[in-house]
Amino acid sequence: MSRFTATGAVFAPRILSGLVGLLALAGNAASAKDAALLSLSLEHFRDTATVVNEPLDARLTISTQNGYVEHSGPLHMVWHDEFLTADIDKKTGAKSFQVHEQITYSGAWRFYESANYPSANGSRSAPAVHISKEAANCSVGECLYTEHVAFPVDEEALRQLAAAHMPAKPVMWSYQLLAKSGPSYTGGLSSAEIAGFIAKVDEYGDASARLGARPARAPGGLDLGIGGLPVTAGEDHPARAGILIIAVNRGSVAQKTGIIVGDILYEFNGRKITALDELAAAVAATHADSAVPIKLYRGTDSLAMTAQF
Repeated sequence: MSRFTATGAVFAPRILSGLVGLLALAGNAASAKDAALLSLSLEHFRDTATVVNEPLDARLTISTQNGYVEHSGPLHMVWHDEFLTADIDKKTGAKSFQVHEQITYSGAWRFYESANYPSANGSRSAPAVHISKEAANCSVGECLYTEHVAFPVDEEALRQLAAAHMPAKPVMWSYQLLAKSGPSYTGGLSSAEIAGFIAKVDEYGDASARLGARPARAPGGLDLGIGGLPVTAGEDHPARAGILIIAVNRGSVAQKTGIIVGDILYEFNGRKITALDELAAAVAATHADSAVPIKLYRGTDSLAMTAQF
């Protein structure tokens, strides 16, 4: 999760969206650490996400904090760390999503107050909530200040980013934290982390109707257990058209088959699939207790699987 630098800070920066040449710890040249982060897949972040589900708690919490952290500088320290959390009400299923940022810097307290982030519907703003703060090293030299803040982010915005994610080509999604005093901070999350996070969240709730997606459910009761959106082929991949998977229900046929968020399903039981109605009809024609061959794209790879109904 450690991905970017605060403007004017003394800690080691990384490349984000083509920005290079920022100051590193002790003035050294920056290292291109984004390569390490962007090499991690959706599956990595899904599988390393933690779930806190205490029996007496009203909420279940999912976090990607363990997915990635960068240590840098002579002391091999963590100067900044970004991750996602989701809180799920276990009675109602209501969800809230947060981006967490932990930043260490020198100079003076900044007190980050708000965040700006891009979405498909334009730039959005959100208040920053202080989780914790700490000052260290003051007795022996220049103080080091650490702020841990979080800001809410719309589920729709995260799902749109997850749906646009191509597992073979993760990209960075950046945002900016604005301080009460001092420079702002630009941080970022890998699209693979966002997609893996959403996949983990969907293991704990039915998300098939979000973003206009519809479940591929047969009238007779058979259910593949996915939420999807139709996608058309692009210039780079003219053959890639089908149903983009944006939700996989926990315990469903799709999950047991190995389908994940970000896959594009294009063939079901020998039938080409380019629309949700076509997939629903194909599922409707399926007999109970049957094994059905399916084909999908995962990134640039074409995969064949068998769905057991």
